[in-house]
Amino acid sequence: MNETIILTESLTKRFNCGLLARRSVEAVKDLTLEVKRGEVFAFLGPNGAGKTTTINLLMGFLKPSKGKVSVFGLPHGTAEMRKKIGYLSEGYAFYSFFTAPTLLDYFGKLYGISAQERQKKIEKLMNRLDLWQSRNLAIGRYSRGMRQRLGIIQALMNDPELLILDEPTSGFDPQGRKMVRELMLQLKAQGVTIFLSSHILSEVEAICDRVAIINRGELIKQGDLKEIVGAHIGYETRFANVEAKVIEELQSLGLKVEPVGDEFKTFTDDEHLGQRIIDIVRASGGLIKAFVPITRTLEDVFLELTGSNGADQQQEQQ
Repeated sequence: MNETIILTESLTKRFNCGLLARRSVEAVKDLTLEVKRGEVFAFLGPNGAGKTTTINLLMGFLKPSKGKVSVFGLPHGTAEMRKKIGYLSEGYAFYSFFTAPTLLDYFGKLYGISAQERQKKIEKLMNRLDLWQSRNLAIGRYSRGMRQRLGIIQALMNDPELLILDEPTSGFDPQGRKMVRELMLQLKAQGVTIFLSSHILSEVEAICDRVAIINRGELIKQGDLKEIVGAHIGYETRFANVEAKVIEELQSLGLKVEPVGDEFKTFTDDEHLGQRIIDIVRASGGLIKAFVPITRTLEDVFLELTGSNGADQQQEQQ
């Protein structure tokens, strides 16, 4: 896992816009990333942060305004580089009148895969992602989730060393997301490097090794998932069968006590104070229902860093 697969140094992309293109907008600003072989690297940010622009730079669809980008140490955007990559864009489109095998056979030909090998790959991958039973159905009749699965299959046709996925679980139900999560873990075990952009942070947290968070074109956090999320952030105590004076005593310690049905709950980031809460409740004859360490999630970190409220924002800059 020591070999560098993706490397960007001070990567910047400017777009000219406005009347007569007199105004310049930096969609990506001085971005420095390093992705190692065999890891799942999550590239996160709110809509409009510059994620898709960065992916387009990695793929060679755009040229940098400044800085450097390399994949496998190869020149930017070369055919040799792309042969090693499987790619699923967020805004893909397939010929609606094709069947899935016809479409995948076309992609296989582009990769120079023999007819016999193409047929084996198509059947194997369509079975793996539960599409083989729909092989005779026109793609135009596929549901959104089925089209997404087909998109993932086409990204795997060339047995890529690097998989770049932009919102791979968009449109999936929980069962579909589980299928894709298991597939990515299997690919990781086989040594495939995965560069993943997604808004479904719980899915990202379940599979990724390292994370980079970008906002308004700038990198604001990068590191191992465990380091970024950190350990638990405190303790929640739930209790019942207490009198009002117990609530008042806890509040006098600076604690916020909230009713939850027939119970109460309070939170503290101090383990010793948590133990004191338990002692106070028990001394009064109350009942401790739970004492639970609360952990910070990737979503918590994301919202803290980006100030995003999770609502839909402007469409990502291209």
